[in-house]
Amino acid sequence: MIGGMSTVNCQPAPTFILCIGRHAFVALGLAVLLLVITTRLAPAFSQGMELPGPELVQVERLSSAASAELAVSDLVADPAMAGWETIDGEISLGYDARPKWYRLSIVSPGNEPQTRYLEIAYPLLDHVNVYQVEAGEVTASFRGGDGMPHHYRPLNQRTFVFPLHMSAGQDQTLYLRVQTSGSHQVPLRLWEPEAFLDHDRRDMISRGMFYGMLLIMAVFNLFLWRTFGERSFVYFAGVQFALLASMSTLHGVTLMYLVPDQPRLHELIILTGVPLSVLFFCLFCREFLDLKARLPQGEWLARACTWLCAAATLGGLVLPYSISTRISVNLIAVVCLLILAIGIVRAAQGDRQGHYFVAGWFVLLLGVVGHILTLSNVISNAFLMNYAMETGAVLASLVFSFALGDRFNRERQGRIEEQQARLEAMQEREQVKRRLLDQARRHAATGLPNRTALDLRLNQLLDEPGQRGERLALVLFKVLGFDDINKTLGHDNSSGLLARLALRLDERVLDLDNHVAMEHDEANHHAVAHVEGYVFAFLVRLAPQESPRPIMHELAEEVREPFEYMGLNLSVGVNGACAVCPDDSADAATLVRHASIAFDQAGQDVQGMAVYSALANPYNPGRLTLMTELRKAIETDKLELYFQPQMNLASGHICAAEALLRWSHPEQGPVAPDLFIDLAEKAGLMRPLTDWVVARVLGFINRLDRAGYPIHVAVNVSPLSLRDPDFADRILHQVELSGAPVDRLVIEMTESAAMTDPDITRTQIARLEQAGVRLSIDDFGTGHSSLAYLSQLPVNEIKIDRSFVMDMLESPGNETIVRTTIDMCHALGYEVVAEGVENQAIQDRLAELGADLIQGYHLSRPVSADQFLAWMDEFHARRRGKHKTVDISRYARKNSPGGRSI
Repeated sequence: MIGGMSTVNCQPAPTFILCIGRHAFVALGLAVLLLVITTRLAPAFSQGMELPGPELVQVERLSSAASAELAVSDLVADPAMAGWETIDGEISLGYDARPKWYRLSIVSPGNEPQTRYLEIAYPLLDHVNVYQVEAGEVTASFRGGDGMPHHYRPLNQRTFVFPLHMSAGQDQTLYLRVQTSGSHQVPLRLWEPEAFLDHDRRDMISRGMFYGMLLIMAVFNLFLWRTFGERSFVYFAGVQFALLASMSTLHGVTLMYLVPDQPRLHELIILTGVPLSVLFFCLFCREFLDLKARLPQGEWLARACTWLCAAATLGGLVLPYSISTRISVNLIAVVCLLILAIGIVRAAQGDRQGHYFVAGWFVLLLGVVGHILTLSNVISNAFLMNYAMETGAVLASLVFSFALGDRFNRERQGRIEEQQARLEAMQEREQVKRRLLDQARRHAATGLPNRTALDLRLNQLLDEPGQRGERLALVLFKVLGFDDINKTLGHDNSSGLLARLALRLDERVLDLDNHVAMEHDEANHHAVAHVEGYVFAFLVRLAPQESPRPIMHELAEEVREPFEYMGLNLSVGVNGACAVCPDDSADAATLVRHASIAFDQAGQDVQGMAVYSALANPYNPGRLTLMTELRKAIETDKLELYFQPQMNLASGHICAAEALLRWSHPEQGPVAPDLFIDLAEKAGLMRPLTDWVVARVLGFINRLDRAGYPIHVAVNVSPLSLRDPDFADRILHQVELSGAPVDRLVIEMTESAAMTDPDITRTQIARLEQAGVRLSIDDFGTGHSSLAYLSQLPVNEIKIDRSFVMDMLESPGNETIVRTTIDMCHALGYEVVAEGVENQAIQDRLAELGADLIQGYHLSRPVSADQFLAWMDEFHARRRGKHKTVDISRYARKNSPGGRSI
């Protein structure tokens, strides 16, 4: 008996010693801490509630076997009934479903009426009836129980609290009838009302702290699970939520605040909450300790425990309360010990997680076991009844939270170290990859970037935002004559020579202000790529309208310069080709292809340099279409012949004219003669084109005769025509059909055409010469013919190429060539025609040098047949004095192009 409260004296709990070895040191420490809290705080808790007031002088229990059949009236009528026995301590009968009667005697000192609260602190009793007796009469009665809705209780409290109103100086007798299918616990407390409310407030604060800590940790574990995807966190959150639901239900909080009108639901939470919490803990154990990989036998045992707990949880939904609670209590005791054993094994194996697991599980298990032991009447302790499970749950949650945090930290550190190792491996692989890529992008012989590097660099440049406004020239250089060097010096030595050539070209390009680096880093700085074989490439930026030819010519000359190698003075030839972005293409692959196509024209240039032209591209779709349209133009007579006069310097007479072929395309306009004649050569149209031109020229000769101008008309023929075995016969056949004088037709051929196939050419020329056709060598000085060969041909005249005549007054060298050519041709008996006469000064100088005929814009531009006849009329009229000058512009189109005839 303590002051204002009657309670059973607390008996010290037995000491549980579990030898778990050195790996369970932490668990043992926490267990000791829990026991200290239990034994130390329980007395303080009780002492804190002492208040003066009535005393419970005696608590008795009716032990008669027939007590269940008795009514309170029977007990009041016979107070001395046999079978009453005094109870010393807490009322705890374990699992006993029979109804029990209790009698309490209360002494009320003082001379004033008093009100007191009788509390049964265990809220899980099915039925509780309280009868207040004064002077042999029942003055008040109350009933309650967790099997009834909460509003049946006389006071709205979590536990069973009954108000007692006592008269002044009047002793009271209370009869209690208690029946429950669960644990029969009847902890009685007699309170002064204010003391009870203060105690209840402090108790709810204490429990709220436990609930809050569990809830916060559970939510935090869910957050960690959502963040990291680690299932251990969600399983442990399930443990904490289940424990929270179980403890709040066991303490009557759920029935009071959450489901006050659904006692059945309250009962189901009690029956399923505890086995469900152990079920989640089994899942947590399997995941936390990684049993599947590290302890297969433990995984099997934990899996079996999981299924047993699931069965117990489902059994709580269908089995009677007494059976379900007994099954759950016994099963949980076994499962908890098995799970603890698994943790001890993992700890003994040296697993850090096992140490944490044993510590946390041991603390939780101690709290749960302490609570179960009080329910089963094995031990009696008020603090264990009220706070053992909460303390164990919170301490265990803290331990496991630390464990999960430590595990996460170690795994994170492991991932960091693994990531670092991966990064180092990746860096090493990247270095190897870079070396391999460097080798893959570099030519083995010269060490320069190769075709792959060129493509990558081009794509990079063309993808730059500012590139669209700039012109970029891709130049290809092909080294000529290197096969001979290779065969002479051997492969290894010629590779060294090629490397020196590549270095020379690379240095020269790097010296250009407008060069584009092919690669530029700490180790390498190159502007030239070794594309393939003996072909090199480089990039230069061009100003608007700037031509790449000067740069190509300058670099080619430098590469061609001789140098010493292995005691030999060696030099090589160079051909160059170029394509310009965006003029020719803005696509890297197409730009390279166009530059390669330009090589086809490089061999035809005097200096071996060519710039890509879309019209000259034999692989251009527009060019292919142009071939088809040229055929139609020949068949439908859509071509035109223009004529440029030739004047005899000695007599001043117009003695000849050159026929020049023109084609005005209906959509593209005038097409350059070099282009469409090249198309005709590649498309097999030279025979019909030549026949068309010769027929029109012969017709024009007849027209000139009728006009009184019996002059020669020259036709420039293609090398393909000279190689045609039927060429001469077809020409002569045309002459015969036209009736034109055969000696008025002049066939012009270039030096290159005459040297293409000398035997066939000589045969064709001889056949024409015998028939009386005049023969002429055109563009003399630009080909590779020999005088010895030309002297054997029955030609009548030599035409000096315009490139020597046009600037002969400014170039002493060209004048020397012209003078030498005139003297040489006269010595061989040839007439000399000078092309490209642009002014009177050149004409006068040619007259001084002894040229026979002149042709050029100074005399007349090429004009149509009608315009030529009108011009001839005016020319002769002027000579007769009728006109002082001849206005050629009336007859010639402005800037009328020159060029080849066929």
